[in-house]
Amino acid sequence: MNQEAQDLFAQGQRETAIVKLTQLLSADPNNVDLLVQLATMLIQVTDLTQARQLLQRAAILAPKRADITYNRAIIAHQLQQNDQAIALLTTILHSEYAREASYMLAVIYFEQADLPRATVFALTAVEDKNAGFTENLLLAQIFAKQQLWTQALPYAQQALKLEPDNPDIAFTAGAVLLNTQQLEAGTQLLQQAAKVAPKKYGDAVKLILAE
Repeated sequence: MNQEAQDLFAQGQRETAIVKLTQLLSADPNNVDLLVQLATMLIQVTDLTQARQLLQRAAILAPKRADITYNRAIIAHQLQQNDQAIALLTTILHSEYAREASYMLAVIYFEQADLPRATVFALTAVEDKNAGFTENLLLAQIFAKQQLWTQALPYAQQALKLEPDNPDIAFTAGAVLLNTQQLEAGTQLLQQAAKVAPKKYGDAVKLILAE
Protein backbone atom coordinates (compact mmCIF):
# COMPACT_ATOMS: atom_id res chain seq x y z
CA MET A 1 0.00 0.00 0.00
CA ASN A 2 1.20 3.49 -0.80
CA GLN A 3 0.83 5.46 2.43
CA GLU A 4 1.15 8.88 0.82
CA ALA A 5 -1.80 8.21 -1.49
CA GLN A 6 -3.79 6.75 1.39
CA ASP A 7 -3.18 9.86 3.50
CA LEU A 8 -4.18 12.15 0.64
CA PHE A 9 -7.41 10.21 0.15
CA ALA A 10 -8.20 10.35 3.88
CA GLN A 11 -7.61 14.10 3.86
CA GLY A 12 -10.19 14.58 1.13
CA GLN A 13 -7.73 14.95 -1.74
CA ARG A 14 -9.29 12.00 -3.47
CA GLU A 15 -8.55 12.89 -7.08
CA THR A 16 -4.90 13.59 -6.26
CA ALA A 17 -4.60 10.23 -4.49
CA ILE A 18 -6.19 8.36 -7.39
CA VAL A 19 -3.93 10.08 -9.94
CA LYS A 20 -0.86 9.20 -7.87
CA LEU A 21 -1.78 5.52 -7.67
CA THR A 22 -2.60 5.44 -11.37
CA GLN A 23 0.87 6.81 -12.13
CA LEU A 24 2.51 4.27 -9.82
CA LEU A 25 0.61 1.45 -11.51
CA SER A 26 1.74 2.63 -14.92
CA ALA A 27 5.30 1.95 -13.80
CA ASP A 28 4.42 -1.28 -11.97
CA PRO A 29 1.23 -2.69 -13.56
CA ASN A 30 1.36 -6.06 -11.79
CA ASN A 31 1.61 -4.67 -8.27
CA VAL A 32 -1.37 -6.36 -6.60
CA ASP A 33 -1.30 -4.14 -3.51
CA LEU A 34 -1.55 -1.01 -5.65
CA LEU A 35 -4.31 -2.55 -7.77
CA VAL A 36 -6.36 -3.33 -4.67
CA GLN A 37 -5.66 0.05 -3.06
CA LEU A 38 -6.74 1.95 -6.16
CA ALA A 39 -9.80 -0.25 -6.63
CA THR A 40 -10.85 0.37 -3.03
CA MET A 41 -10.61 4.12 -3.57
CA LEU A 42 -12.58 3.91 -6.80
CA ILE A 43 -15.33 1.96 -5.02
CA GLN A 44 -15.62 4.80 -2.52
CA VAL A 45 -16.03 7.36 -5.32
CA THR A 46 -18.44 4.94 -7.08
CA ASP A 47 -16.31 4.39 -10.18
CA LEU A 48 -17.37 0.77 -10.08
CA THR A 49 -16.53 -0.15 -13.68
CA GLN A 50 -12.87 0.83 -13.36
CA ALA A 51 -12.66 -0.71 -9.87
CA ARG A 52 -14.02 -4.01 -11.14
CA GLN A 53 -11.49 -4.10 -13.99
CA LEU A 54 -8.62 -3.52 -11.55
CA LEU A 55 -9.85 -6.25 -9.22
CA GLN A 56 -10.21 -8.70 -12.08
CA ARG A 57 -6.56 -8.08 -12.94
CA ALA A 58 -5.60 -8.48 -9.29
CA ALA A 59 -7.57 -11.73 -9.00
CA ILE A 60 -5.64 -13.24 -11.89
CA LEU A 61 -2.34 -12.29 -10.26
CA ALA A 62 -3.34 -13.32 -6.71
CA PRO A 63 -6.41 -15.60 -6.87
CA LYS A 64 -6.30 -16.59 -3.19
CA ARG A 65 -6.35 -13.10 -1.69
CA ALA A 66 -9.54 -12.65 0.33
CA ASP A 67 -9.46 -8.84 0.18
CA ILE A 68 -9.77 -9.00 -3.61
CA THR A 69 -12.76 -11.34 -3.41
CA TYR A 70 -14.37 -9.19 -0.73
CA ASN A 71 -14.08 -6.01 -2.77
CA ARG A 72 -15.42 -7.77 -5.86
CA ALA A 73 -18.43 -8.78 -3.76
CA ILE A 74 -18.90 -5.18 -2.57
CA ILE A 75 -19.07 -4.04 -6.20
CA ALA A 76 -21.50 -6.80 -7.13
CA HIS A 77 -23.75 -5.79 -4.23
CA GLN A 78 -23.67 -2.13 -5.21
CA LEU A 79 -24.62 -3.14 -8.75
CA GLN A 80 -27.50 -5.20 -7.29
CA GLN A 81 -25.91 -8.41 -8.53
CA ASN A 82 -26.60 -10.12 -5.25
CA ASP A 83 -26.33 -13.72 -6.40
CA GLN A 84 -22.77 -13.02 -7.49
CA ALA A 85 -22.03 -11.13 -4.28
CA ILE A 86 -23.31 -14.04 -2.17
CA ALA A 87 -21.27 -16.55 -4.14
CA LEU A 88 -18.09 -14.51 -3.72
CA LEU A 89 -18.64 -13.85 -0.01
CA THR A 90 -19.32 -17.51 0.68
CA THR A 91 -15.85 -18.42 -0.55
CA ILE A 92 -14.13 -16.27 2.11
CA LEU A 93 -16.20 -17.19 5.18
CA HIS A 94 -13.21 -19.06 6.61
CA SER A 95 -10.60 -16.47 5.69
CA GLU A 96 -9.24 -13.43 7.52
CA TYR A 97 -12.24 -11.61 6.04
CA ALA A 98 -14.77 -13.88 7.78
CA ARG A 99 -16.31 -11.08 9.85
CA GLU A 100 -16.65 -8.73 6.89
CA ALA A 101 -18.08 -11.50 4.68
CA SER A 102 -20.59 -12.57 7.34
CA TYR A 103 -21.65 -8.97 7.87
CA MET A 104 -22.20 -8.34 4.16
CA LEU A 105 -24.15 -11.59 3.79
CA ALA A 106 -26.35 -10.48 6.68
CA VAL A 107 -26.88 -7.11 4.98
CA ILE A 108 -27.86 -8.73 1.69
CA TYR A 109 -30.25 -11.23 3.26
CA PHE A 110 -31.76 -8.46 5.42
CA GLU A 111 -32.37 -6.39 2.30
CA GLN A 112 -34.02 -9.43 0.73
CA ALA A 113 -36.19 -9.91 3.85
CA ASP A 114 -34.65 -13.34 4.43
CA LEU A 115 -34.55 -12.75 8.16
CA PRO A 116 -33.51 -16.26 9.31
CA ARG A 117 -30.37 -16.20 7.15
CA ALA A 118 -29.70 -12.57 7.99
CA THR A 119 -29.85 -13.45 11.68
CA VAL A 120 -27.40 -16.35 11.34
CA PHE A 121 -24.77 -14.32 9.53
CA ALA A 122 -25.24 -11.23 11.72
CA LEU A 123 -24.73 -13.38 14.82
CA THR A 124 -21.55 -14.80 13.31
CA ALA A 125 -20.25 -11.31 12.55
CA VAL A 126 -21.05 -9.89 15.98
CA GLU A 127 -19.32 -12.77 17.75
CA ASP A 128 -16.00 -11.87 16.12
CA LYS A 129 -13.52 -10.30 18.54
CA ASN A 130 -13.16 -7.28 16.24
CA ALA A 131 -16.89 -6.64 15.89
CA GLY A 132 -17.85 -3.00 16.30
CA PHE A 133 -20.94 -0.86 16.34
CA THR A 134 -21.93 -1.71 12.75
CA GLU A 135 -22.25 -5.43 13.47
CA ASN A 136 -24.15 -4.81 16.72
CA LEU A 137 -26.47 -2.28 15.09
CA LEU A 138 -27.30 -4.59 12.20
CA LEU A 139 -28.19 -7.49 14.49
CA ALA A 140 -30.33 -5.19 16.66
CA GLN A 141 -32.15 -4.01 13.53
CA ILE A 142 -32.72 -7.57 12.33
CA PHE A 143 -34.18 -8.61 15.69
CA ALA A 144 -36.25 -5.41 15.83
CA LYS A 145 -37.66 -6.13 12.39
CA GLN A 146 -38.96 -9.41 13.81
CA GLN A 147 -40.22 -7.60 16.94
CA LEU A 148 -37.82 -9.67 19.03
CA TRP A 149 -37.19 -6.71 21.29
CA THR A 150 -35.57 -8.54 24.19
CA GLN A 151 -33.08 -10.22 21.86
CA ALA A 152 -32.36 -6.88 20.17
CA LEU A 153 -31.69 -5.06 23.44
CA PRO A 154 -28.09 -6.10 24.28
CA TYR A 155 -26.89 -5.45 20.73
CA ALA A 156 -28.58 -2.06 20.57
CA GLN A 157 -27.01 -1.16 23.91
CA GLN A 158 -23.56 -2.31 22.80
CA ALA A 159 -23.81 -0.30 19.58
CA LEU A 160 -24.89 2.74 21.60
CA LYS A 161 -21.97 2.28 23.98
CA LEU A 162 -19.52 2.22 21.06
CA GLU A 163 -21.09 5.13 19.10
CA PRO A 164 -23.29 7.20 21.44
CA ASP A 165 -23.75 10.09 18.99
CA ASN A 166 -24.77 8.04 15.96
CA PRO A 167 -28.40 8.87 15.01
CA ASP A 168 -29.02 5.48 13.37
CA ILE A 169 -28.06 3.77 16.60
CA ALA A 170 -30.04 6.24 18.71
CA PHE A 171 -33.16 5.57 16.64
CA THR A 172 -32.84 1.79 16.78
CA ALA A 173 -31.89 1.72 20.46
CA GLY A 174 -34.71 4.13 21.28
CA ALA A 175 -37.28 1.93 19.57
CA VAL A 176 -35.93 -1.15 21.31
CA LEU A 177 -36.00 0.51 24.72
CA LEU A 178 -39.56 1.72 24.20
CA ASN A 179 -40.63 -1.80 23.38
CA THR A 180 -38.89 -3.21 26.44
CA GLN A 181 -40.79 -0.79 28.69
CA GLN A 182 -37.86 1.58 29.24
CA LEU A 183 -39.97 4.52 28.17
CA GLU A 184 -37.97 7.51 29.40
CA ALA A 185 -34.63 6.33 28.04
CA GLY A 186 -36.23 5.24 24.77
CA THR A 187 -37.94 8.58 24.29
CA GLN A 188 -34.72 10.48 24.93
CA LEU A 189 -32.85 8.45 22.33
CA LEU A 190 -35.57 8.86 19.71
CA GLN A 191 -35.60 12.61 20.31
CA GLN A 192 -31.80 12.61 19.97
CA ALA A 193 -32.04 10.83 16.62
CA ALA A 194 -34.65 13.32 15.37
CA LYS A 195 -32.53 16.26 16.49
CA VAL A 196 -29.29 15.05 14.89
CA ALA A 197 -30.89 13.72 11.68
CA PRO A 198 -34.26 15.50 11.33
CA LYS A 199 -34.76 14.72 7.64
CA LYS A 200 -34.14 11.02 8.19
CA TYR A 201 -35.88 10.46 11.51
CA GLY A 202 -37.99 13.52 12.38
CA ASP A 203 -41.31 12.28 10.98
CA ALA A 204 -40.79 8.69 12.13
CA VAL A 205 -40.06 9.79 15.69
CA LYS A 206 -43.18 11.99 15.76
CA LEU A 207 -45.30 9.02 14.69
CA ILE A 208 -43.76 6.67 17.27
CA LEU A 209 -44.09 9.10 20.16
CA ALA A 210 -47.65 9.98 19.18
CA GLU A 211 -48.80 6.39 19.61
